[in-house]
Amino acid sequence: MSSKQEDKRLGMSAQISRRDVVNGMLAGSGALLIGGCATGADAAEAAGPVVDAFTGRGGVGDYALSNGNTQAVINAAHRVRDMTFDELPSAHDSEQVDLVIVGGGPAGLLTAFDYAKLTGGKKTSLILENHPIFGGASKQNDFMVNGVRLTGPQAANDFGVPAKGSGIMDRVFDDLDLPREYQFARFDPKFKPLRFSWDNYTNMDGFGERLVDIGYHFNGVDGATPPRFERNIWDDGLARTPFSPELRRQLLAWRANAGGTSDLTPQQMDAMSYAHYLEVVKGYDPVVTRIARPPIALLTGLGMGAVSALAASRYVTNNARQTMSFPGGNSGLVRPLVKKLFPAAIGGEDTFADIQSKPINFAAFDRPGQPTRLRLGATVVKVGHTGQAGQEDGVLVTYQKDGRLHQVRAKAIVMASGGWVNRRVLTDMPAEIASAYGEFIHGPALVVNVALTNWRAMYDQGVTALRWFDDVNMLGFSGNIRAPMLVDGMTPPLDPDKPALFTMYMGVYPAEGTDARAQTIASRTKLLGTPYATYERIIRQQLATILAGTRFDPAKDIAGIVINRWGHARVVQPPGFFLGKDGQPSPLKVVAKGYGRVIIAHSELNGAQNARGAFEHGARAAKEAVALT
Repeated sequence: MSSKQEDKRLGMSAQISRRDVVNGMLAGSGALLIGGCATGADAAEAAGPVVDAFTGRGGVGDYALSNGNTQAVINAAHRVRDMTFDELPSAHDSEQVDLVIVGGGPAGLLTAFDYAKLTGGKKTSLILENHPIFGGASKQNDFMVNGVRLTGPQAANDFGVPAKGSGIMDRVFDDLDLPREYQFARFDPKFKPLRFSWDNYTNMDGFGERLVDIGYHFNGVDGATPPRFERNIWDDGLARTPFSPELRRQLLAWRANAGGTSDLTPQQMDAMSYAHYLEVVKGYDPVVTRIARPPIALLTGLGMGAVSALAASRYVTNNARQTMSFPGGNSGLVRPLVKKLFPAAIGGEDTFADIQSKPINFAAFDRPGQPTRLRLGATVVKVGHTGQAGQEDGVLVTYQKDGRLHQVRAKAIVMASGGWVNRRVLTDMPAEIASAYGEFIHGPALVVNVALTNWRAMYDQGVTALRWFDDVNMLGFSGNIRAPMLVDGMTPPLDPDKPALFTMYMGVYPAEGTDARAQTIASRTKLLGTPYATYERIIRQQLATILAGTRFDPAKDIAGIVINRWGHARVVQPPGFFLGKDGQPSPLKVVAKGYGRVIIAHSELNGAQNARGAFEHGARAAKEAVALT
């Protein structure tokens, strides 16, 4: 079969020419995808037009130009990395505010919210956000398939309803008037019963896979020749897998955490890799390491030979109940926060459903005279103190927007941005903080949302999620269709013959290796060097392979694909990073101290990015900012 015939069989909606790729990297942001087969028009309707060869389709609606790290965002960021921002013309302007906040994700937005409350709205703050829309990694993708709206997470996802008096999340739920009870779509009794995850993690090994109906694909790497498909393999002790009896025993022992941590202290666990822990301490076969690797690598950003055993072991649990997910992941937490800060920013009534589903009014963010302002598409390139050393009286912030450099002065600044940004733009960091930031390593991740016209093939197999074990020759390791949260105006039908969203979370990592920094650099290069069309082709081929022998037709059943690349998805946790090493404190604690009029507040300072950490540091930053302004 020729490549054109294969693309037609797969339903490829976009192709990329050889001249667009040089040594595996895109030739430039101007390289456009050229039209593929006839499904391109349908894909554009469902998943938006192709933006460029790198970004691909971004979905429809307000988030259409902001699917992860797009080519435009990367180009701006690389001016900072390469120190070429001075080539841009200056706007020769200068604003004055009380507080600048860098980063419009959960940490930065809560900083602004609390700062406004604590100062009675009498002080001014300006949030500078480099993406075209607020949220950081807490954003969503939207599709429109055959008249059905589908919404999925771009990255940050999962929440639980906090208990009263339990801390920051409880306070945020109260402040944002978030409901304390949620309902999820139920499968119509006319269909055979199936179990769905409410989120995109429960179905992964190590979480709550026994709560979901999952189809497992085995190929030659797993000892299955020819490849085969099995359902719910953990229910009968892996008896239907191609694994040997001894490997089954070891996998079941790993899954049950047999023997606990073998009496190792947290410090001892943090001093070794997870591969060493599994293979040397526990004595498991390296195949156990391989099978456990994908979800651990996703959530820690590293392969098994480079990640702390303490960090990795925390993700092997036995969930007895489902974790919840808003339609757009943690955009469901961020949108109510934005509505509180800017009441005119989201249309409709002040109800949970309208805040989640109605269009955004971008004009509401940056109006003159507002005490709190949000400026989108503004990439900070330089931050430094003003005044003499030891007598600093403020900060001067330089940022690029619309191809020009702008400046703003403030009494203090909150860096609610990640270490990969801060270490490059903070020009007068003390040596102690600079050294600590030198130990921060960030790993990439990829989140893919596949809009399906129907999922009858999965239904016929009796599954709502898929899992495969060959993460070397295949992309990712799992994906699922959620039971959607019931939200007026954005709840798709839960019907195998109707559209649905299949979501894949995956780390990007080498299979082996112990050097965390080398791993993440290689992983990021791979992630950012792969054209959208290549990912689209792989995903279509892979689903066709896994669902071979069913009625699945990639050309007809896939309406559109959006990929969300995150080059610095999380701070990774090699041995010693969590608890410190050689008698020194963890670099997380050193950075969190900040310096002068610079407050550093990002969820990574908890060692793992999540909403709780973001809100904790945002609340802390607001209090510190009040004292400085």
